[in-house]
Amino acid sequence: MASESGASEVLVVEDALRRTRLVRTTPEQTLAQALFLEGLWPTKPFCSGLGRCGHCLVYVVGDSEPSTDERATLSPEVLEQGGRLACRRHAVGGLKVRLPFAFPGIAAESAGAFESNGIALARSVSGSLALAVDLGTTSLHWQLLDDKGVLVQGRELNPQLAAGSEVMSRLGFALAAPDNARMLRDVVSRRLRELTMALPAPVDRICVAGNTVMTALLLEWPLRGLAVAPYQRPHPGGFWTRLPFQETPQEAYVDDGRTYIPPQPAPFIGGDLSAGLTALHFTAASPPAYPFLLADLGTNGEFILALGPERYLAASVPMGPALEGIGMSCGSAALPGVWVDVAVTPFGLQPRPLEDSGTGNTEHVNVPLPKPNRQRISGTGYLALLAGLLRLGLLDRTGGFAPGDSPLARQVGLGLADRDGERRFLLGPDVYLTGRDVEEMLKVKAAFNLAFSRLLAEGGIQPEALRAVYLAGALGEHADLSALEELGFVPPGYRRRIHPVGNSSLTGAALLINSPEARDWIERIAPMITTLNIGQEPDFFSHYTQRLVFRHV
Repeated sequence: MASESGASEVLVVEDALRRTRLVRTTPEQTLAQALFLEGLWPTKPFCSGLGRCGHCLVYVVGDSEPSTDERATLSPEVLEQGGRLACRRHAVGGLKVRLPFAFPGIAAESAGAFESNGIALARSVSGSLALAVDLGTTSLHWQLLDDKGVLVQGRELNPQLAAGSEVMSRLGFALAAPDNARMLRDVVSRRLRELTMALPAPVDRICVAGNTVMTALLLEWPLRGLAVAPYQRPHPGGFWTRLPFQETPQEAYVDDGRTYIPPQPAPFIGGDLSAGLTALHFTAASPPAYPFLLADLGTNGEFILALGPERYLAASVPMGPALEGIGMSCGSAALPGVWVDVAVTPFGLQPRPLEDSGTGNTEHVNVPLPKPNRQRISGTGYLALLAGLLRLGLLDRTGGFAPGDSPLARQVGLGLADRDGERRFLLGPDVYLTGRDVEEMLKVKAAFNLAFSRLLAEGGIQPEALRAVYLAGALGEHADLSALEELGFVPPGYRRRIHPVGNSSLTGAALLINSPEARDWIERIAPMITTLNIGQEPDFFSHYTQRLVFRHV
């Protein structure tokens, strides 16, 4: 598929089975974008074109001098074989590219797609079916519910990932050519359609809770107001609609095609956060005590400070993909086998990989999540590692590597070495931490710290007055909460106030789809939320840079 903004050219693409396809492209596209648009790219975490993760490895036939990023990311052997990063290469006509995998059509058959296997339930259906969906930038989570509760739930990576691993790169891709936004809509809509088709009975109603960008792409809302300051939300949400695949009512996998879209309070405070706030209000024995902070953290950090029943402040700050483990030297999403925690023991650093729990009675992995081909570290694993190094004195508050004084620190510090022109902390065969990795996590900490400080200051309360911090999203699932305190995300002594709430967006979506009371409540609350435009404040940069240290400011 070619862009209309330039003359189309042709790439020759060969897969691992030596099958060939011709791909039309334009020079302004990268190889990764051209392959994604053609549907030739498997879903896996990417680094948004930063040239760091190495997931977009392809082999270019012919003369092609490697770039600095490629030399830093790929081994000399791979470079010698023509290995290059598709995200850093322009799609120049006449180029021949070899892929290290088969074209996705065959992979889908062997992986067990929705249509082939269907979804087995642990019990019979009672009453009508409802589908709750958390549509995240990185992943897609869902629950199938009947009158008795959850029947089955599942997860997979967002199939849009190859177009960018965070919202701004996804927006940039969507706006780069006339057909790009439609393609992003279609890949998600197709996955949801396949899911409903694989269920044993028709779905009566659906709720999709996503951030404003994911929701806008799915529903074809205008995108320009989310891409350029001053930012504007394209729609306030809080309504029932039909998704694209529900527009053919005679198909058997939906009854009447009702889909609920939660309120979108602000340009970057979306339905995922309003669903999360709903979950906090309705799932506990009683609503949480005011004031409290709900923080939903992923590639974007979204915060709501609840000061009282009718007073709410919100803020959004870009986190980048590092917290998802994407774009880091050895990073990955939290997949089975990936290190999600690293503890300091008397014998040194002890990593904890995420166990593959299987499908169990209620868990269904729609498309098998890719396992790393070498050891990888998740975002929470990086946080725990940095906190441990800081505790040992092997990392200073500014993020620089240090020698450490204790015998244990000296033992662990033997991992410090110079490799490929940079200082690395070697953690095992082919797994390491770089100064650039530390810098990316320091940016995440600074953004969280700034949002926390500004919201409390605007609310007129001191940190000791805040009753609780409810942590949702990627950070809330596997994070070592003491690491957040040690690294300065929150003030000293705050560890006991942090409460992980898991995927509050999905929990809230399940509530909203079945409870008119919950929908009425959040639709009444959403207009009361006042948003701080932290990134557009005149002193934003100075306040942000002050917090680029591993202590709370």
